[in-house]
Amino acid sequence: MRLTKRQNELQIKLLDILYTKGPISRIDIAKETGITPATVSEIAGNLINNQLIHEIGEVTSTLNKSGRKKILLDISPKHSFYIGVELSEKFFSYCLIDNKGSLLEQKIIQHNHALSETNLIESFFIAELHLFIKECSAYQLKAIGIALPGHFDDKTQSILTNNLFWQNFNLEQLLSDIDLPIYFKNNVQCMALSERLFSFDKKVSNFTFLHVGRGMFCSSIYQNNLYGDKAILVGEVGHIVVHPDGELCECGKRGCLQTYASEAWIIKKSQILFDNSDSTYLRQLSTNRSHLTIEIILQAYKLGDEGVINILHNAIKYLSITINNLSMMIDMDKMIIHGEIFTEFQLSDLIKDYLENNSTLLATEKKIQIEFKSYSPINGAISAAALCITKQLLN
Repeated sequence: MRLTKRQNELQIKLLDILYTKGPISRIDIAKETGITPATVSEIAGNLINNQLIHEIGEVTSTLNKSGRKKILLDISPKHSFYIGVELSEKFFSYCLIDNKGSLLEQKIIQHNHALSETNLIESFFIAELHLFIKECSAYQLKAIGIALPGHFDDKTQSILTNNLFWQNFNLEQLLSDIDLPIYFKNNVQCMALSERLFSFDKKVSNFTFLHVGRGMFCSSIYQNNLYGDKAILVGEVGHIVVHPDGELCECGKRGCLQTYASEAWIIKKSQILFDNSDSTYLRQLSTNRSHLTIEIILQAYKLGDEGVINILHNAIKYLSITINNLSMMIDMDKMIIHGEIFTEFQLSDLIKDYLENNSTLLATEKKIQIEFKSYSPINGAISAAALCITKQLLN
């Protein structure tokens, strides 16, 4: 049945509530959305017939209330399937998820540091994507989402970024070769959208997702929408100045946060330590300075390497200052932090200590919940597939 524009808007509103607050009853959907109970029942009936949602049973309650019991509705799994991809300097990751966010297939291709030139080039990426689509041919694919280390430039069909690694990575061939809808978005914006759809915490509507990788970016969901969606400078937290007399950043300013806390700069400083210190454990863990990775640096940290400890603790200090500043500029209930360096629990605990000991401006100030999302190289690809769900089902 073809829906009118108004019916489609109401259906999207109902689906959005089910994704972000479900399982939920028809009467509670009506209260949340302002849609009349009769219209909610009609729309829900159509969605049940289309197998996009289903009833999961009555609300259990210790209160013995008379009257009609609430029947909970939820999103049905395996209704539709989406491919997600993340482009990273460290890897290409590919995944297949269903409309409920269940991971069904995945492939991660790591950058080979032993090669003088990266193997992560356009032709290789596109060939591997075609292969992954073929491997997933048993599923009825609806769309492909691609999480970018920057923003998508519609005019040039390329990635808008200051990183030279990606500036010439042209995606025009990809758009002409694949007969499926393809959506592009900044990787951290995708991660925020993914948290909104698939998080187990249904009570938080305002939160910020901070990603610490080769670069740094944060994205906020405010009143259930992606804040600053079209403003490409919003979220460039890595270029907040935390030390005016600090090192020169590639953006032209001195003392940007990323010169202390991004993976690229942590590796750069560790390479200097590798070259100039006879006592660093880095030399025992790697024979070549150019092969240093965050994983190796974290191993040296665990071994008690004083130089590495100084680098990483400085990173945590300036990250904590930035998080405190963000809490005064963005209305949020929770900050979600993601990055490979936080696989070392001592570093995540150190951030919590810094924030806990920071004096508050007001005695009644609400405490922001700090959550560390478990790091995995597949997370960005899953979030790119979540972008497809947002575009296909909730737009």
